[in-house]
Amino acid sequence: MKIPVNSLRQGARDILVYLGETPENAAEIANNLVKADMRGISTHGTYLLKIIDMRVKGKQLFLPTVPKIVSDSGATAIIDGADGIGMVAGHMALELGMEKAKQFGISVVLIRNTNNVGSLASYTQRAADHGMIAIMSGNAAPAMAPWGSAEQFMGTNPIGISIPADGSGFTADMASSVVARGKIRKASRQGMQIPENWALDENGISTTDPNKALKGTLLPIGGPKGSALALTVDIMSGMLSGAGYGKALKSFHELEGPTNVGVSIIIIDVSRFMPLDHFKELMSDYAETIKGLKKAEGFTEVLMPGEIEYRKEKNSEESGVEIDAQQIAVLNELLAQAGSEIRLGV
Repeated sequence: MKIPVNSLRQGARDILVYLGETPENAAEIANNLVKADMRGISTHGTYLLKIIDMRVKGKQLFLPTVPKIVSDSGATAIIDGADGIGMVAGHMALELGMEKAKQFGISVVLIRNTNNVGSLASYTQRAADHGMIAIMSGNAAPAMAPWGSAEQFMGTNPIGISIPADGSGFTADMASSVVARGKIRKASRQGMQIPENWALDENGISTTDPNKALKGTLLPIGGPKGSALALTVDIMSGMLSGAGYGKALKSFHELEGPTNVGVSIIIIDVSRFMPLDHFKELMSDYAETIKGLKKAEGFTEVLMPGEIEYRKEKNSEESGVEIDAQQIAVLNELLAQAGSEIRLGV
């Protein structure tokens, strides 16, 4: 069902304020969640409002979120997310990182003691819109085994990268596993099977059963290469920031205690290396060359990173955001609890 963007965004804000967030924080979080839905990344969208509701009522998420800077030195900083909603600390890190990158040419900001920060593209794209390259990553609860192991140790540990470019831009936002754990949870909720190359069961055997996969381990993208990327994210975002890492992290989707997620964001000011307009011209020529390459069998076009999501976002702006009936029912229940006048899909 198609839901108008403004209605979905206002509904998300109403729910978050009801749960204890400040109106300002609620607006920032809602923008992040709705943008993910608009881009077709529903596992990182308004679906998370039900999880936030569960954690607040289970006294394992404390609102309003009041992150604070605990270290500030030159081009670097560390933020404590106060065990609140991750998007608030993520927004603070982005703004501080862009400010420092303007001053020093490059910045590194880390976050500790936070929770799920949502879609990384929401942050990195904003930096790209300001003429900066952004590389962001975050760790998560154990869901994937290091290559050669059959035991969960690191999370799906995503990496997001945006580079300033006109048109659809250049944004890569991806888990270091073959698939994000949220997609397996979604298959479980919908009673669907998963492809054979996504996960192993708890005995280290390939499975198409999402429930067995959730008890087992996801597979890293590219085998040992994805495993190395996931470990790197765990070290940079978790260990270096003072957050949890490895088996010390807890799931955001279960009431297991503080997740203690860590995040890192590196921002580079393009103008320190060449004029931004010239760089964007080079990027346009680069994309045009790539799109003009001979197509492989079965392909009608070559897409740049993030181009599919860009098209979905534009379509959502014009035609509404596609939300399934089950999710609409959950959101309307939360809206009723919040005393909001908004109802979705009616």
